[in-house]
Amino acid sequence: MTTLQQIASLLGEGLSSPAYITSIQDVQDAACAPPCECNDCQHGFYAVEEQIRPCFWYNGELSDHEATTLASKYVYQAEGDRQYLLKCLSSHGDIIMNRWKKKSKDKRQALLSEEVPDLCEERWIIPRYCYMSESQTGGLKVRSRGRRYQLLQHWLSMEVLKSNPAVLFALLRNRTAYTLQEWATFDGRQLILSWACGHFDNEFNKKCVIMHGSKYGELVEWEPGPAHRADILGFPKARLILEGQTYLLGVLRDIVDRLLDGVDMNKPGSSEKWQQMTRLGFRHSNELELWSPYTNQAFSSPPVFSIDNLISIAQTRLDAAGDHLWFLQTDPAYMRRHIKTICQGEFYRTIKKEAAGAVLTTAIFQDVISYWRWTWVKNECEHVKSARDRFRSNIYPGEALPVPYDRSLGALELLVVNEVLNRAEYFGTMLPQRPGFSYKWTFKWKPEASATSFQLGRRQNEAVDQAQLLKDDPLEWCLSQMQAEPDKQTNYDHAIMFAFLENYLATSSSQERKRVDELLHRNLSDLAACHEMLVSIRLHRPQNVARDIEEVKRTETRIAWKGKSIPGYLTDEDIIQLGTALLRDFQNAPLPGGKKDAVWTQRTQSIRSALEAFWQGVGKSPKFVFEQCNFTEEEIQDTLRIISAHLTPEYVEIVEAERQEMLAADEAAKWSTSTVSQGQWDSKIDSAIRPVSPKAKIKSRPAEQARQVTSDDIPIAELHMGPVPKHAVKKRALDMISLMFPRTGAESAKGIDWDPFVLAMSDLGFLAKNVGGSAITFERRASGKDGGGKIIFHKPHPNSKIDPIMLHSMGKRMTKWFGWERDLFVLEGS
Repeated sequence: MTTLQQIASLLGEGLSSPAYITSIQDVQDAACAPPCECNDCQHGFYAVEEQIRPCFWYNGELSDHEATTLASKYVYQAEGDRQYLLKCLSSHGDIIMNRWKKKSKDKRQALLSEEVPDLCEERWIIPRYCYMSESQTGGLKVRSRGRRYQLLQHWLSMEVLKSNPAVLFALLRNRTAYTLQEWATFDGRQLILSWACGHFDNEFNKKCVIMHGSKYGELVEWEPGPAHRADILGFPKARLILEGQTYLLGVLRDIVDRLLDGVDMNKPGSSEKWQQMTRLGFRHSNELELWSPYTNQAFSSPPVFSIDNLISIAQTRLDAAGDHLWFLQTDPAYMRRHIKTICQGEFYRTIKKEAAGAVLTTAIFQDVISYWRWTWVKNECEHVKSARDRFRSNIYPGEALPVPYDRSLGALELLVVNEVLNRAEYFGTMLPQRPGFSYKWTFKWKPEASATSFQLGRRQNEAVDQAQLLKDDPLEWCLSQMQAEPDKQTNYDHAIMFAFLENYLATSSSQERKRVDELLHRNLSDLAACHEMLVSIRLHRPQNVARDIEEVKRTETRIAWKGKSIPGYLTDEDIIQLGTALLRDFQNAPLPGGKKDAVWTQRTQSIRSALEAFWQGVGKSPKFVFEQCNFTEEEIQDTLRIISAHLTPEYVEIVEAERQEMLAADEAAKWSTSTVSQGQWDSKIDSAIRPVSPKAKIKSRPAEQARQVTSDDIPIAELHMGPVPKHAVKKRALDMISLMFPRTGAESAKGIDWDPFVLAMSDLGFLAKNVGGSAITFERRASGKDGGGKIIFHKPHPNSKIDPIMLHSMGKRMTKWFGWERDLFVLEGS
């Protein structure tokens, strides 16, 4: 390698910091050629072309003996520290836990400052460092050793360790319970941006390091198969992973040694409380839900590929999206609330009513598209599962994947990465329109381009430079980064940005939290779920071969790839007319209120007719589009069923229940003396509103209705041959049930705070876990025949109050999926 002359300053050139005097030819001659420059291998080596820039210069070249010695030293030291920590936690876990919990934040900081002097003071070193000039000074040897450690474990900081004692406990538990090999893929992902930006001073060796199994850390020759499957990794990048693991376990050992100072390790200790705590899971301070493994990956078990988990994520999202669409079609109060949520802020006050109608239709129809896409993602996951089950005995680390399984996994990866792109793009479109951000923009409708095209202009004095935006408005900066392409390595990882958002909102004022409204939270939640699935797929080892979307669309005939060929669903004319009519005839129409007389009846029927007309109009164009894209008749019927609620027997029951209520109004004294307020009109409907199918039931198609009826076809309420058993519950749980299933006007008008709701659900056997954004999964603890099952509810923002309409819809969902009814629950001890 050519030696480049370093100088401290160069008079006449105005340089006051270290620089190099050299020539392009010298730089080119100094470049270290990797064994392969494909996209996969650039994760482990810098391409020759990249090495023109100083930040990608290697500091030198290590011999094979030096590289082997260095890698072996890292693995030996890291594994030794891991075993030491395991022993300490097993024998004296309770002392470690108690001493750390009892320390104040200041005392934790003092301990960390002494034991880990290089620890970064604040969170988010990566975003801040990318805007520092130091980040571009690679090859000049001006970066400190401490900075290197901070970038190797960028998620580790004084701020995060001292704020919540659970963070240290989670690190100790998960970094010792799982091997270095199991953490390697995650640790490598955390270095993607810094590697791509040249943040590390590094040495070159052309060989690779084994990244799995008992030979983890051994130096081997580069081979195309293992390298492209990620079984081996180029030494320059692999060295950083091993070094980072060694540093982290050394830090944890130093902290534990300090906490055990003065303890006689030869005397038996206790770890019963430690083991009990780790079994219960970890939470952020002042939160009842378990923290999200997605936004807290470094403090959770190492993420791994699990096709069953991917199917579970898709199914849970699909269930939630389906229930949402059902209520939009069948519950006028729910639909009115949703429209009100959409049509707020400066954007909607300044645009024309035709433009507002177009945006409204697009926003509602986006929920339909989201449901269809979750259906297709789930179908592709099930296709992968089928292939995996078929070739299970042929899938091993270090060996090529069976071709059919490899291709199915590649297709799923391609579908999900495009889901991330599509959802991020839509989020970027809606962000300037929302009340928390619309004041930063000007808008001009461009109907000649499309029904929902707007010319956006950034208002004066509003920052556009990203470094400045991070200082002036961290929230908008973060949400801007969410729109980035996941495959561009110099973009911030979505999981990091979601963690940034979670932390920022948790420490912000209610006014600042209010800027991220319900719609933004819901869209962010789906984006997080898609990205979590993408990360899981890309953690598969052996790694699958990447596929091209055009090739997949040509060769795959499954419905997901027919769907990817759809250019659009609704015409501009449809979008404008449907939305305008919905606002005029439904949202702005007079509400039924007061005495239930002929006027009340006429208004009720008019509003429901307007709602039906909207959804009938929404379903016309997609049918034609599906036919043009070669959907089979069966596929068309299945796809359109979700927006055909008005054709279902359940909907007929709802309308009939309303009619009977009108006829019996004079006889029902309780309704005449306890009228529900207009804001809650029809938010309480008889139990007939629910789809009566149990969760396991597959809805039959019209052609299948003649088949033999089984117990799966019987509504939940009809399965019981005798008295329905009662569930004795605590008072707070029974109070929540009463508000979910109200019987009086007073109950109908009440909501509930989020924390009491979570506690009540816990009393009823459900464990709450944050799964990204505002989405909280409630999973029923397994207990006999009633065990299992989970459901997503969204945590309200910015305040923690669940309003009555949403609470009633949550009750209907619990009826649908878990068979809940008000009369099933009684107060314990009564």
